[in-house]
Amino acid sequence: MMKKKIEIVSEELVYDGYLKITEAVVKESDGEEQIQYSRFALKRPDAAAILVYNADEDTVVLVKQHRYPANVRGVNEDIFEIPAGKVDGNENPEAAAIREVKEEIGYEIKEGNMIFMSEYFPSVGYSSEMIHLYAATVTNADKTSEGGGVAGEHENIDIHNVPAPEFFSMIASGEIIDGKTIMGANAFWHLRNDQFVKLGKEYYEILRLENAKEIADQVINEEDADETSK
Repeated sequence: MMKKKIEIVSEELVYDGYLKITEAVVKESDGEEQIQYSRFALKRPDAAAILVYNADEDTVVLVKQHRYPANVRGVNEDIFEIPAGKVDGNENPEAAAIREVKEEIGYEIKEGNMIFMSEYFPSVGYSSEMIHLYAATVTNADKTSEGGGVAGEHENIDIHNVPAPEFFSMIASGEIIDGKTIMGANAFWHLRNDQFVKLGKEYYEILRLENAKEIADQVINEEDADETSK
């Protein structure tokens, strides 16, 4: 089947409040017929999210807060999340992540203690927002303030230091249902276990080479046997 050609015919900003919604007229053609229809996009600034691991306590530092959209869905409990927030203006995502950690949980991230993990669309079907995901290691000495969010932004944040094994259990049990936090669990696993992943890859490479050598030896022996029988 021939892939249909998609063309954006027009775009119009149909809602211009805190959220901005654009309606596009899309033309779809397969070379023989054309159809037009509407698509909508929620235009959002990018966000930075960061999994913070306290190496002194072996804990993941989470925030728990009220989220109105979760209430709309019927989830009335406050939501566990990793620190996150939108990237402001010309701010780079790494700086945004460091700022959000200081504002929400009160830790200063030292240079060299944070790594970039990935960037992804959390809801590519309707939102332009890209989340930039990081992971960082802190110690008790890096705690410089109480955190809790920025006055005037109506943030009502509780800080939870969750033991690492319990954090993974909360993901598995469904107690944690926030997408970026679940993605952060993957970042955390790599943060703690990359050395084991590396060893595993080296081990399987050794097995692959040994298997290849066995096959080569078998082929050589069969060729020698054919020559002898002639």
